[in-house]
Amino acid sequence: MPTDWAAHAVGHELTALFGIDHARTLAVIAPSHYKYNFETKKEKLGQYAERVWNITEGSTDEKALAAIEKTESFFNELGIDTKLSQYTKDYSGTAELTSKCFTERGWLGLGEHKSLKLSDVEKIVTMAY
Repeated sequence: MPTDWAAHAVGHELTALFGIDHARTLAVIAPSHYKYNFETKKEKLGQYAERVWNITEGSTDEKALAAIEKTESFFNELGIDTKLSQYTKDYSGTAELTSKCFTERGWLGLGEHKSLKLSDVEKIVTMAY
């Protein structure tokens, strides 16, 4: 099974930039990552919806979207914020800075198929503001 570590890579950048612990950075990035990449992630998200959240009603799309919402709500119930702006007022420009850091490392594609381009990463991070 291919694995996708893109959210982790972005999370590490947020930790380096703002000192937010890694688990919290994943709570910030994961919902946006899943929403942005919905078409390629929806099958697995649908399984996750059924297996973890016992969401059995609806189409694959509906279950997958419900799983993202349930996950974000769960983080919030635990007192874990899911928006970068809830951790720092200096979030503006973070998307571009993250992309720049990846470019400097030569990381031009992320994810299990390296198909997530840096312009995509910028959009995901911006969605997480």
